[in-house]
Amino acid sequence: MQRRKNVALANINPNATPSRVAPSSPPTATVVRHKCGTSPFDRHWLNWDCCGLFCAGLTYGLHIYGCYTVTQVLLPPWMSYTVDGVRWLSFWGKFHSLLFSLVAFLAVASHFYAMTTDPGAVPPDAEPLPEVNGLDVTRQGSNDATTLDPMQVNGAGGSTTAGGNLISNSGMSSSNNRPKRICRRCKSFKPDRAHHCSICNRCILKMDHHCPWVNNCVGIGNHKFFLLFVFYTFCTCVYAMSLVVARFVNCLGSIEKHEPCLDEPTHLLGLIGLMVESLLFGMFTCCMVIDQWDVVMSNVTHIDRLKGEIFMEDIEGRSGIHEVFGSGGGKGNKKVGFRLDWLSPFAKVCFPEHVEADIMGFCRPCSRFSKAKDDDVLVDVMSSSASATSGDIV
Repeated sequence: MQRRKNVALANINPNATPSRVAPSSPPTATVVRHKCGTSPFDRHWLNWDCCGLFCAGLTYGLHIYGCYTVTQVLLPPWMSYTVDGVRWLSFWGKFHSLLFSLVAFLAVASHFYAMTTDPGAVPPDAEPLPEVNGLDVTRQGSNDATTLDPMQVNGAGGSTTAGGNLISNSGMSSSNNRPKRICRRCKSFKPDRAHHCSICNRCILKMDHHCPWVNNCVGIGNHKFFLLFVFYTFCTCVYAMSLVVARFVNCLGSIEKHEPCLDEPTHLLGLIGLMVESLLFGMFTCCMVIDQWDVVMSNVTHIDRLKGEIFMEDIEGRSGIHEVFGSGGGKGNKKVGFRLDWLSPFAKVCFPEHVEADIMGFCRPCSRFSKAKDDDVLVDVMSSSASATSGDIV
């Protein structure tokens, strides 16, 4: 054995260059991106909960049933006239048919947007907001931004106060010493007003509740659409019930004249079903409108109130209205007044860029510098990040 080893060593060429082993490629993470779902990488937001999908389909079916009964069963024998044996709707018949169909369409559109809109899911790369009197204290690392803690600032040439606040080289202090809350299910940052939904499997910002009727959570992203859905559904119920009662009173006089009130006797079952639907869902949506009005005006969701986590209760109701319907009117406009886009399910909720991060309660380091509009500010932030990185930070 020793002889073989000596022979092998003798065959080694001393002038040969040692071969370099190619470094192994870094591990890459792969994700599955579905067309519809609730994960951070899915293209469109849609919850695949069976109960929620059934309730959503039932909601659309009830609205379609109400439109058919009003426009095809209730109004034609009542508000119409006959010319050459052909029955035509009168002006008021066309008016009520179009108006009822419009309100029902707005209710269905609001439901669709409430179901397919991200309710405010916290992204996996969310980070706490920096608090350095308006300056950013994060430094850009290899992947994500890392918040500087007091020990790191000391190593980078800064110091800390007696209370633990950060003191940078420029002499400005910070109170960003709160522990970073991590969701034990999402394994990511959890802002103050966020709560984890076990059905959506995401942390939802300003989550009020998970509604099976809209097959989605009600949060800061779709609260407006949920309110519009409840409001327009309540309007359709009141509208249908008013038409049925008015038709009943009209038929009392038609009985004495021996005039039929319905084209077919079986249509009575459809009107009874319309009355039951309008009564039940009218009472339900009325309670929901009153309940949600308190949520909007106080700016405190039901989950926050139950858990006792009241972060910002607004007595005047300004911040709640801004967060539900959007600030509107440009930057710095704090006037709370009615706007027509409040009633439109096609108008998205937008916030000015200078307050959007404060409302959401988190920032996204990956897109922080891409949204900068002023090149001077961008260069200043990058230079400060480079100076912080060049320090002796372990």
